[in-house]
Amino acid sequence: MLNTLKIENVALIDKVVLNFDDGLNAISGETGAGKSIILDALSFVFGGRADRSLIRSGCDRMRVEAIFSNLSHNLIAYIENELGISTDVEMFLSRELDLNGKNICKINGELVPVAVVKKICQKLIDLHGQSEHLAILDNNYQLEIIDLFGNGIKCTLQKLAEKLDSLKIIDNSIKALGGSESEKQNLIDLYTYQINEISNAKLSSGEFEKLSEEKKEMQQYEKINENLKTCYESNCKNNFSPSAVDNVYSAIKAMQSIAQINDHYAKILDRLNSLLIELEDINDTVLSDLNNNVFDQDRYDFLDNRLDFLKGLFRKYGGSYESTIEYYQTISEKLDNLLNSAEKYQQLNAQRDALLLEIDDIQDQLTDSRKKSAKDLISKLQSELRSLGMPNARVDVEFSRIPERYSYNGADRVEFMFSSNLGFELKPLNKVVSGGEMSRVVLAYKIVVSVVDEIQTIIFDEIDSGLSGNIASVVAEYMARLSLKKQIIAISHLPQICAMADNNIKVEKYSDESTTHTKANILNGEPLYEEIARLMGANSKNALSVSRELKEKSNDYKLKIRTKK
Repeated sequence: MLNTLKIENVALIDKVVLNFDDGLNAISGETGAGKSIILDALSFVFGGRADRSLIRSGCDRMRVEAIFSNLSHNLIAYIENELGISTDVEMFLSRELDLNGKNICKINGELVPVAVVKKICQKLIDLHGQSEHLAILDNNYQLEIIDLFGNGIKCTLQKLAEKLDSLKIIDNSIKALGGSESEKQNLIDLYTYQINEISNAKLSSGEFEKLSEEKKEMQQYEKINENLKTCYESNCKNNFSPSAVDNVYSAIKAMQSIAQINDHYAKILDRLNSLLIELEDINDTVLSDLNNNVFDQDRYDFLDNRLDFLKGLFRKYGGSYESTIEYYQTISEKLDNLLNSAEKYQQLNAQRDALLLEIDDIQDQLTDSRKKSAKDLISKLQSELRSLGMPNARVDVEFSRIPERYSYNGADRVEFMFSSNLGFELKPLNKVVSGGEMSRVVLAYKIVVSVVDEIQTIIFDEIDSGLSGNIASVVAEYMARLSLKKQIIAISHLPQICAMADNNIKVEKYSDESTTHTKANILNGEPLYEEIARLMGANSKNALSVSRELKEKSNDYKLKIRTKK
């Protein structure tokens, strides 16, 4: 349940701490005092829209914190296993927004995305604003209600999911074999074309790199030729000055004259002779390169065309020689499977047809279970609506089938039908229900499904709007009954609901010399009787005694239903 709500710098509120009990919590106050701000703060911390205009004037950020306790084992397991957040029976949730739009959400001090907060709060809180409770008008939500209320529907949905998972596996296997006959032939044609294209290319490992180097060298033909010539002439042929070979010859002659004097000079002579041999070998090589360095335009055109072709081929099949060969091997295997898949294809299609019949049967079972569930739900809803002052109310569920043959949610589409007046035909709930009627429909639904709904906290924002007199008392009694199973937080103007509450909080607006504030106080004793009297609009001297009487009557009713429980 929600233990504590701390609001800082939200609209008129600079700082308010609200402490809630289990049972029925009523929040009251004058119009404009700030009750709707509390609802905005609740919606914000539970993952709703982040509206910077709510930041209190003069402040740079707003912050809302919520503390939950007595989390169920199922919810703890969901938070830890599905969302990876460590928690125990208590959970601390906070959200902060600054003027720049920076949004920070934390669960137990750990940063989390807003989407995670929403997922958790959907299992923690059922928040019904004056328009928000219209979720009950959504067809998908109506189907969820029926599934939640029915016996065995969850198991049937799980069985359906298992069969649909198996269908996916078969469909993927059929797809791997080419799909339908026409799809299969298209793949055979495609793979045959691609295999021939790669095969005819006569690829070899490293070819692209070798041809690229050769082309690069041919593009440098003139530069290579010029420098080879310079090298050759510098070494052995020079008409203007002695060449390197000439200079080495001169050096050899000089050293021959002194080589007999000692070994040191003899060794220098040996080295010069070796240098001469190396120079002459270099010259022979350079001269050969010069003679062979002939630009072949045909060869250059071949290189250019072949490289362009290889680039295009590699681009189609993965970007490289290796990826192209890998693709070739893969589609060769696929083609072989396709050409030899007739028997396997027939087997898979037979399995698929049999599985579809099973799925159809399960969906029919699901529809039958849902219709039984809907009948039981309708019976109980109509009974509760009569008690809520709608004796002529009729509710029904209209079933139709979705366009698709199957889905994980079954083949059903439902529409809640409603009529509140005798002699009027049933029409879709969202077309005919009024605001006051909607409040009672939601309340009746909550009473009916409270035994199976795992959500422990329900927040109502003026669900009592438009109600008065005896019906207001009945609604207050219904909330008391519902609060035996759920924590209820009700923002209300009805004295009957405030008198029935186990915990009363009054929201008030006040001003000091510089600004306006909102505060919230727990009411007990005389202040509570005064608030109930104010809500009754009583101005007489007997107002407080009337409010005391209403409170005592409410306490007696709660004691009665708790004793029965």
